[in-house]
Amino acid sequence: MLVLLIFPVLVAGFVACHIHPVESYRLHRYEGQYLYLKSAEFGLYCFFLALVVGLGLHLTLPDKLSVARFSLGLNLVAWLAGAMKNLGATADGEADKMAWFVLLSLLTFLAAWVLKGWAHLRLRRRFGIWQTRVHVIGQILEDSPLDNLLFTVSLVRGRYVMLSMDDRKVYVGKVVNLGEPSATSGMDQDVTLVPLMSGHRDKDTLRVNFDTFYAEVNTGISISLRQDRIVSATEFDFDAYEVWNAPTGEPDTAAKKPGATAPKPRAAKPAASTASKKAAERKAAPKTTPPRAAH
Repeated sequence: MLVLLIFPVLVAGFVACHIHPVESYRLHRYEGQYLYLKSAEFGLYCFFLALVVGLGLHLTLPDKLSVARFSLGLNLVAWLAGAMKNLGATADGEADKMAWFVLLSLLTFLAAWVLKGWAHLRLRRRFGIWQTRVHVIGQILEDSPLDNLLFTVSLVRGRYVMLSMDDRKVYVGKVVNLGEPSATSGMDQDVTLVPLMSGHRDKDTLRVNFDTFYAEVNTGISISLRQDRIVSATEFDFDAYEVWNAPTGEPDTAAKKPGATAPKPRAAKPAASTASKKAAERKAAPKTTPPRAAH
């Protein structure tokens, strides 16, 4: 009978991984036999904790707790054994085994939430705050340069990223979401971007030409991009872009900073007419007195 505990141990281990504040973000990486081994590892933790608690309660709690005229039975094993006999168990030894099987199975499942609470306490002690999701995700994404770049840029206000797609489209904007992990996929499948501008790369020179500026409409547009379609990613710096890309006079290739306005054109001076020029020359010329004739 106790051999059947392997099934609640594996299930409790999977539940523990699924609700764990750290392992839940790594669950999509566990596949095949590794997932079984990881579930068995956490299941053994849960079973060991359940066994300690079950034996401790069985050895320390009295059989009955009497208060005035009322008495409450605290021997859970004996109560469960009696219930098993009512369900059809004939031998006392078989009823006791079934009682321990039910008790340890329930405690093993409850231990999964105990492990979750213990993990939260450890994270609280390590980072000093209860909301540790950002710190945990940051550590998990460190093994991928692309994920680490997108996640780091999304945390700081005023930092933007330029994404080049496999269809030569280019987007510049703020990363606002990397998705949520699930049991089968991670949080790095899609990228939600609030674009500042977009364009394309020239097919011959691969030079970036920006032709759409979303700040001009100010509608709060967001774009969801598949991460497997991203060819390259880099942090975008407007000052560096202006240095490396000298103005060409074409309005569609100039990058615009958020909130920046185009300079006002200077008013052209009116051209002076020929008559006004001659009048000005006459005024500027010195006056001369004609010589008198000699007598």
